[in-house]
Amino acid sequence: MRTNLITSILILFSFQINAQSLDKKIENLLELDGTIRNIENLITQTIDYQKQNNFGISDNYWEALGQKVTEKSLKEFKSLVKPIYFNNYTEAEIDNLITFYSSQTGKLVIEKQPIIIEELSLPLMQWSQNLGSLVIEEIENRGENESTSDEKEKFKTEFKDKYGLQILNLTDLAIDKENNIGDLLIDFGKTDGKNDITKIIRVRNNSGEEIEFQNPKFFSNEVIKFDLGNKPLGVGKTRDLKITLIADLAENKSYSISGINYNNGDRIRFGIKYDAPPKEISYEISDKKMKFKKLQQDFSKPYVFILKNTGKKDFYISDIQLDNQIAYLSWNKETIKPNDKTEIRVVFSKQLIAKQINTNPNLKLKVDLTKGEKGGFSNYVNKSIELIIE
Repeated sequence: MRTNLITSILILFSFQINAQSLDKKIENLLELDGTIRNIENLITQTIDYQKQNNFGISDNYWEALGQKVTEKSLKEFKSLVKPIYFNNYTEAEIDNLITFYSSQTGKLVIEKQPIIIEELSLPLMQWSQNLGSLVIEEIENRGENESTSDEKEKFKTEFKDKYGLQILNLTDLAIDKENNIGDLLIDFGKTDGKNDITKIIRVRNNSGEEIEFQNPKFFSNEVIKFDLGNKPLGVGKTRDLKITLIADLAENKSYSISGINYNNGDRIRFGIKYDAPPKEISYEISDKKMKFKKLQQDFSKPYVFILKNTGKKDFYISDIQLDNQIAYLSWNKETIKPNDKTEIRVVFSKQLIAKQINTNPNLKLKVDLTKGEKGGFSNYVNKSIELIIE
């Protein structure tokens, strides 16, 4: 009995030593493969971001905060990562990884990795744009052959049987071959982006009962507007169903699927296609140049630039770069909607000016604007503004 107990204790002790050994190996691997360095850089960037938006706090505080946050965050990060390494690598595999990252080749991989990532960023963005254009081009080129008269007659017959409606102007429309659903294609073509365009589906009710049309319930695209009439379509009656492309909102090549609801939730499905010029970022700025006023105290009064979105599309301030680090900067990081205004605030600091070798208080701000919603898909339309305080 005593012997078995001693044996169990020795086995448990041995297991704990092995676990501690593997734990240290994982920490070593995280150091060698650059993971810890990347996490430390992320922590530093997070603190620097807060530093820019909380001026007036001493550098000693930020230094102490950096040490405290780094120690606590790294400990928490390691506790999260280690179980994942335990579950996915054997000790032998971790040993092999340590050997590799300790070698000259492994060290070269870690050294070159940040450079390669940085140099790849622009090519990858261009590649991503080209990929998107290629996919759209392939979609646009599907089914572009003219439909034969037999295909049109067959389509009209099938459409009437399916929906109880006879299409009277199919020559003005197209069969949606691109989506292979056998329904209509509303093709607005290539537009100049200046005038709204309306397409008409002229139909006759051959169903034997009244048909009530309703706008799509889940179609949130404001680019397309529907006018389907305000009362049911009687048996044998004719109506123009109007679908309008709003020029102020439409941009780029687009292909989507929509539909008109009728009666008890049935739906006439069709494709919508257009090619409109992209909308540029449009804005007004209250001042592009301000005069520097001599500092009477440790901090200047705020210099405020007011930016207004005068266009039809959302944009946001994606970055602001200072050519001289002598001031604190703050601005709204959220999306600026059409007709909305936002402020860029600059506060000069005597302490920061004193740190610069060049004490010239001239300051240039490069303000980058990016179209789209903050955190959402960007259309890669950018604009830069130069603001000056001299």
